[in-house]
Amino acid sequence: MTAEEEPLSAAMVIETTGGVLIQGDPQTPFSGVSTDSRSIRSGELFFALRGEHFDGHRFFVEAVQRGGRGGVVEREIEEFTDESVPIIKVRDTLRSLGDLAHGWRKRLPTPLVAVVGSNGKTTTKEMVAVILGKKHKVMKNPGNFNNLIGLPLSLLKLNTNDQAAVLEMGMNRKGEILRLTQITEPDLGILTNIGFAHVEGVGSIEGVMEAKGELLEGMGPRGKLIFNADDPRVVDLSKRFGGEKISFGIQNSADWMATNILMRPDGGTSFQLRGRTDTIPISLQLIGRHQIYNALAAAAATFSLGAGMEHIKEGLEDIEPSAMRMEVITLQEGIKIINDAYNANPQSMASALHTLAEIRGARKIAVLGDMRELAEYAQQAHTDLGQLVKEKGINLLFLLGQFASHVAHGAREAGMDPQAIVLGKNHHDVSIRLARTVKKGDWVLVKGSRNMNMEEIIKELRGAL
Repeated sequence: MTAEEEPLSAAMVIETTGGVLIQGDPQTPFSGVSTDSRSIRSGELFFALRGEHFDGHRFFVEAVQRGGRGGVVEREIEEFTDESVPIIKVRDTLRSLGDLAHGWRKRLPTPLVAVVGSNGKTTTKEMVAVILGKKHKVMKNPGNFNNLIGLPLSLLKLNTNDQAAVLEMGMNRKGEILRLTQITEPDLGILTNIGFAHVEGVGSIEGVMEAKGELLEGMGPRGKLIFNADDPRVVDLSKRFGGEKISFGIQNSADWMATNILMRPDGGTSFQLRGRTDTIPISLQLIGRHQIYNALAAAAATFSLGAGMEHIKEGLEDIEPSAMRMEVITLQEGIKIINDAYNANPQSMASALHTLAEIRGARKIAVLGDMRELAEYAQQAHTDLGQLVKEKGINLLFLLGQFASHVAHGAREAGMDPQAIVLGKNHHDVSIRLARTVKKGDWVLVKGSRNMNMEEIIKELRGAL
């Protein structure tokens, strides 16, 4: 019996989670699942999740009042008196959410792609979805629905009309990728790269490597691994995998490669895509060499799932920049802004600066905010960032944040003119000083970790010019 023929019900929840029905009818159907009483829709099942700073049990009554048809809890809700509403008690609601999603997934034979890595997950996911979407109905998770809550909620939306699924997986600590892989049972896993992202949760770059490597452990030899042949840590991990392996790269020999790379003046990137059966020209609307790696990974994955080279080309060339992810914005007087303010870590900073450096015939300005979640590596990482700014030949450097002085120190130590370095007091200060400096033909990179809100500088710059 398929998931579409057997709608989500209390009985199914009990079966997949091992929970106990403490009241209500086990045959009660649910239209979906929610973990938020504020946005729950009529007929949905409410999971009362608990965390360090929240407890969903406090909002159970509100969830039902807003249309929730039942709930999954860890304790009885004494203030709730409507015995007709099914309530299922489990040991751990977060674990049970994943178990339910896994049970739902097992009812569907849909080919599923998992995307894991320190950088490029969202873009690679979007590329896979667009390519496969040329011929099939594809389900994907939103970018921030990639954790132990968001991914199960996304997976529970999968239905028999979907002919493929692609899900990105994020992590903050050890064990999360393994659990997500167990929940999703991917047929194909993409490992984009491994860098200094979320080091705070795993202790070291080696910890990041092991955490990302949980994809291989969870997938097992039954799946296919698409891996980056130019990333030494990824290559080392790939040697542990017993299933089929498909490589991609630019520098090292790989199954899928890019040659004749050109950064176009319009902010796009062109290259020759060499696959297993053919070589075709690709003209991306995206800027940056790192986008080529994302495209190669997507091409390798979708080809493995039956996409032809013509669909791969069409899909890749249809991809438009996502907001705040290497998004090129043209302001008045032809000033070009690379808005990469969505997030930042040392590897993505290096990729963005490399892209800025490759632009010819323009003055290059970097506006950088802090990189977060680097724990004891933070000061050195920001000092190294300053040195890289100088090495890449960036003309002007504007800085904001707790670690701005460390970036400035690194840049000065590397030989950058102190007069070319500006330490801003706040977003407004940076935008005003930047507005006084930029001129026609300049390219400006704006980047920082998510909670730095670096996009505010761009908004204020528009008004100040």
